[in-house]
Amino acid sequence: MAEILVCQANSCRQGGSQAVLLEIEELAKALNCTVKPVGCLGACDQAPAALVLKAGRERICTRIKSVEKSAEVVQHATGRTLDLRDPDMLQRFTSVRRVRIRQQACQESKWNAALAGISEEIAQSSGMRRWQLRIEYGQLLRRAGLFEEAMTEVSEVHKAFPTSIEVLMEFAQILSKLGRVEHITDLEAHVRSICCDPEDVRLEMELILRLGRLKAEAVEVTETPIDVREPRIEGYAIWSLRDVTLVSKHSAIYHFVSKDRQRGTPNPRGRGRTVWPKTWHVTLLARLGANSEGPLPWIERDYTPISTAKEWEQGQCDILIKIYNDGQATSWLQQQPLGIRIWFSQPVKTLSVPSLLPDLDQAPFRPASYLLLLAGTGIVAAAQVLHHAERGKCFGSSPTINSPIRLVHSCRSDDVLMSFELLDWCTKGLLKSWTLLLTEAEAGMTPFPDVQDADLTNCASTPNVAILRSRVSCELIRKELNFCPRPCRVLVSGPAGFNAACQSMLREVGFESDAVTILSA
Repeated sequence: MAEILVCQANSCRQGGSQAVLLEIEELAKALNCTVKPVGCLGACDQAPAALVLKAGRERICTRIKSVEKSAEVVQHATGRTLDLRDPDMLQRFTSVRRVRIRQQACQESKWNAALAGISEEIAQSSGMRRWQLRIEYGQLLRRAGLFEEAMTEVSEVHKAFPTSIEVLMEFAQILSKLGRVEHITDLEAHVRSICCDPEDVRLEMELILRLGRLKAEAVEVTETPIDVREPRIEGYAIWSLRDVTLVSKHSAIYHFVSKDRQRGTPNPRGRGRTVWPKTWHVTLLARLGANSEGPLPWIERDYTPISTAKEWEQGQCDILIKIYNDGQATSWLQQQPLGIRIWFSQPVKTLSVPSLLPDLDQAPFRPASYLLLLAGTGIVAAAQVLHHAERGKCFGSSPTINSPIRLVHSCRSDDVLMSFELLDWCTKGLLKSWTLLLTEAEAGMTPFPDVQDADLTNCASTPNVAILRSRVSCELIRKELNFCPRPCRVLVSGPAGFNAACQSMLREVGFESDAVTILSA
């Protein structure tokens, strides 16, 4: 029987893989085929993706961005051509996909991605669906900090549905952001007029209380001097670029600082809270103007800091970034002067620790060993994992990771990253073994041509460090796994091609796929 594995990792979820899973399940119903969700397939730059397993052979299907593409996946698995002439079915699937993409973007506070395409949906819809989309559009504009635009949209809906509590409260939230105290007072009177039934007394009291809080927020806005008043983007805080440290011909560490109390923490704690160790990332807003990713003047990119959670709480953040010639966000960042104000999201969980699984385990899983297969700037994953093995940098008073960690890092000879830090972890015994695989230098222009290549003299003389001019191979992976007590957790992070190759090699050496976590870098 054929099997279809639909990727549900982060990049694919952003592209609507939850809807893809539903589509393929529906299309494959009653056919000789099973459909399952699965972790990263290593095709992060071609999301959403699925893997077809049939007669001992594998076929990767990428960019499944329409119902027709989902049908092609089912056809590859079953050999059956599907009839897609039902317009109602196509419309239903298309609507579900849009909703799931928007929901995922909202969960990650990616407002440009959430707003992408919604204006076109409104133009194509009618009746109540059109009004529902307009109120959702207004909510997203408010959360993105575009309060005037949000008020224009929601006020029209409020006029059409003056007794709708949902619309009224959304309108009140926008008014509070704009400091319109008197308008919220008018809404309080409006609530009393529409809640005139004795049965509505409790609802009226609740709404008046909520409006009172929003009015207090509006007063705070009016008391803030206009010259320092700035719209807030929900889920984000303002940071400034303090310094840049060039570390290779292609990469640099960007040092950011912040006094914004909205920056949050990777490690929420306090009375009644349980500390949940995790690796984490943040989203940077690159304000490069009009773009193809959505209607807002920025694009959203995820980065994993190499600094600790405690440093974040102190208002410091270091991010290792490779500058790509065709990278919109990195090219924009390279051009920014010191002191520039930049929006970062509040920290977002990447993996649970110590399991290194994306979701919090029902029964915490503690591997007996770890093997990290990393490439390029994927090395940032090693920093966060090793922070949990080091007292003073981990969450809580004692390290969460106590099992041996082995590292294989592949990089170009002119882009060796974090060698000093990795050597220090090797010396301390936190890193059991480090194998550095050097490949040829990257051809073409380099953003920082004057930076000297990393000095690896001390690394070469350290017993638990090996430097090879080679690429990752099945033989190397098999050798590393032989040193890893079971159960072993393998973490793969690098460019899409590296991730896919490692996943294939791990299958070839017979390593269990459910013990592998893959992250895009």
